[in-house]
Amino acid sequence: MGVTGVEATLATRRLMEAQAVDLVTFRRDGTPVHTPVLSTPYAGTLLIRTHHTAGKLKRLKHNREVTVAPSSGHGRTSAPGERGTATILPASETAACLKLLHQRHGVIGRVSTWVRHLRGLKDVFIEVRLV
Repeated sequence: MGVTGVEATLATRRLMEAQAVDLVTFRRDGTPVHTPVLSTPYAGTLLIRTHHTAGKLKRLKHNREVTVAPSSGHGRTSAPGERGTATILPASETAACLKLLHQRHGVIGRVSTWVRHLRGLKDVFIEVRLV
């Protein structure tokens, strides 16, 4: 039984409205790795922030296929995952992406950025296009 167009649209809308998503990347051997992350919709894609030493960046360099699902900040998913393709954005786009993240997540977004920078972490954004 396949997913109808209406069901797919509803699932995509829920994903775009979610404050946090479960980002699933895959190791070389195909093992899935789940990570709860803040998300920000932009032009039909999801922007996801991580840091420059995150393992997911290494995994994405080998396999750009991901699955994303709406979730709580603790990683509990609230709907089935949607398949997508991830692209690591260049550093030149970080400031614009941070502005969008801060607009969407307000104080939580700003405080988490401040804490990351205190720890010496550099922000990296991933753009996920749903397939």
